[in-house]
Amino acid sequence: MKLVVGLGNPGKEYEHTRHNIGFMVVEKLAERQGVVFRKMFWFPAMQAKCRFGEHEVRLLKPLTYMNRSGRAVWGAMKKWRVEAAGTVVIYDDVDVEFGGIRIRAKGSGGSHNGMKSILEWLQTKAFPRVRVGIGPKPEAEDMIGFVLGGFAEDELLRLEKVVERAADAVESIFSVGTERTMNEFNQLQIG
Repeated sequence: MKLVVGLGNPGKEYEHTRHNIGFMVVEKLAERQGVVFRKMFWFPAMQAKCRFGEHEVRLLKPLTYMNRSGRAVWGAMKKWRVEAAGTVVIYDDVDVEFGGIRIRAKGSGGSHNGMKSILEWLQTKAFPRVRVGIGPKPEAEDMIGFVLGGFAEDELLRLEKVVERAADAVESIFSVGTERTMNEFNQLQIG
């Protein structure tokens, strides 16, 4: 069993914000697989079951709000006995230019509160992550307003391609591995 987690905030008011790009990517993966998300009763999340090649995969959208994402991820991993290395986390990254995708096999959470929560709950940094660029943040804008804000008009024109490419990266991790996926996707900028 593998787990793919898209980070975001629940609720209509957050649906089309930069901070919810992780949700957008797992929703794209679910759409490609023809599966729908259902609410979990054991922990606060929505999940969908699918397969990537020979891998049985659970797609997960935590409903804990970003800053408490670790609770839902930890609960899912325990429930389905998923190892950290079999968990892929997708999240927005203000330090990556909009349209950029960065894959890492492990590492810190940087300034991302959702990742900090996951790292705290899991007590390991050794899981793959797909960072989807939403930056740069304008100097005059505060961080919370920026990440919880909607996409700019020029970004909206490219958003679907960015989400598609991030979904491609997740599928690639399962088909060819994290290292080869890093080599293919980390240099790519969607223009």
